[in-house]
Amino acid sequence: MAIYYDQFYTLDPGNPPSSGTAISPETLSINDRNNDGWITPTTQGGGRYDQIDGVRVTAVWEGDTITLAKPNGVEYTVTGTTFYLEDGRAVFTPTDGSILHNSTFISSTYVTQSTQMAVGDLGPECFVAGTMIATPDGERPVEWLRAGDLVMTRDAGPQPILWAGGRRVRGYGSYAPVRFEPGTLGNTRPLLVSQQHRMLVSGWRAELACGSDEVLVAAKHLTDGRSVRVTEMAYVHYVHLLLDAHHILLAEGAPSESLFPGNMILEDDRQISAEIRAAWLQHNAAPIETMVTARQVARGPEIALLAA
Repeated sequence: MAIYYDQFYTLDPGNPPSSGTAISPETLSINDRNNDGWITPTTQGGGRYDQIDGVRVTAVWEGDTITLAKPNGVEYTVTGTTFYLEDGRAVFTPTDGSILHNSTFISSTYVTQSTQMAVGDLGPECFVAGTMIATPDGERPVEWLRAGDLVMTRDAGPQPILWAGGRRVRGYGSYAPVRFEPGTLGNTRPLLVSQQHRMLVSGWRAELACGSDEVLVAAKHLTDGRSVRVTEMAYVHYVHLLLDAHHILLAEGAPSESLFPGNMILEDDRQISAEIRAAWLQHNAAPIETMVTARQVARGPEIALLAA
């Protein structure tokens, strides 16, 4: 089995609370019990059925949205997946990179066909070992970098790493990296990152899709089967770099993000999660969940425009 942790609201976009209702997130476990890379609903007993918070998943509604208001009144929309559980609960988790906060519910939309969700939609962003990262002293392999080392950022110049770490996994399915051929996004050599790792896309497509000249897009949404493609391998060593904020780094010359522990604080490894939180709190009074992205993140229909 493979256990993950993610943020959830306890609500059903298909049977929503009243507008103006206060909602708060909580962290729940996600158990892919048969380790097939999918959270799949089952209604029958027996077998290795998938679970949320230790309870059988009976339906998966992928593509629901909820519109919320922040404490300052600003409204925003989150796209995600709603799980129906055997104990009668419905719980919603984002799949667009959003961090959940104490908010006020405004409205929702919902899909009408139950499906399944790839656990790859829950994975964090990370570089593949061997990736060359720009530092004030030139490029260095990402796996050589340690806490305290400086890396070059697009907006703030040299910035220290708070924490660096990762792990080696089998490079299949949702864990297979995405490979960018040289020149695809300004990279000088092949660049490999995890499927959820977000790359900075700029130019007219970003402006057309998002109304911004720069936007962050998950690597898996940029695949075209040619210059950008998922590349399976027996094993892959992923490395994460946490800074004191979400920054744009240069990896093989291409602009891409530092670690943004949003949806899920690092997969199924609670030790790594604890290390990240401890490193963050040594430099920040606010909890890590208050981190905001360095650029707008492409979501939903915006992704289709960017990929076209």
